[in-house]
Amino acid sequence: MNIIYLLVREIKYFTNFQNKMYQFLLFFQPLIFLTIVYFLQQLRGDVNTDRFVVASALISMWSYVLYSSGSSLVSQRWNDTLKLIIAAPMSLFQVIISKAFSNSIIALITMVLSFIYAKFIFGFSIHIENYYLFYLSVLVLIFSLCVVGLILAIVFASFQNVFDYQNLIHTPIILICGVFIPVDQLPAVIEYIAYGIPMTWGIKAVYEAIDLNTMMYTSMIVSIFVSFIYLFLAVFIIRKMEMVLRQHGKWGAM
Repeated sequence: MNIIYLLVREIKYFTNFQNKMYQFLLFFQPLIFLTIVYFLQQLRGDVNTDRFVVASALISMWSYVLYSSGSSLVSQRWNDTLKLIIAAPMSLFQVIISKAFSNSIIALITMVLSFIYAKFIFGFSIHIENYYLFYLSVLVLIFSLCVVGLILAIVFASFQNVFDYQNLIHTPIILICGVFIPVDQLPAVIEYIAYGIPMTWGIKAVYEAIDLNTMMYTSMIVSIFVSFIYLFLAVFIIRKMEMVLRQHGKWGAM
């Protein structure tokens, strides 16, 4: 019940219209990317709008998870509420996973809005052969985004200038994970790095589900498998973090 309560509170907080940055990521960023796609189509005429519409949705989803989940623990440090969270009768993992999961669910709003904008504002037609398989692939992607957000929350908690690092990795991750260019067309070294990121397999599964590529089942399974590896690693690290924090009472002890 505590996790459900935290999940509801997180969703209310991040969908509050007072949070200007997150409202931009949710509602306006998809519109900007789709505007670029629209003018590309007008100039060239041979643009694969299906892939670019999905790509704009994926970029917005990643952006939201990066900035919201990546800053989840840092914001608690800035507000001086991290010690209260540690003292609360709830594990630190439950707090972080509720934030990462709620942010991933909210990120789904950007995909829905991207499709609505594409259909009713720009007149794009999105050809999805099987909506059930597409929804399944999106759920797998949401799970991978949740795990990635969990890892980001842990990593960025050790940095003071967290937004600099978030801006630094934003675009490279988009390119590496195959949002625009398929991963198998990237250099071998980058390809190996990309396939170690669970989000890569989730994105791959989404694109394969659109075309009904039979490899989508493999991509979904691998995405879930890699995500669970990262999840178990995150649980181990968070427990160590919580133990150190309870002993020393300050984040600097790490």
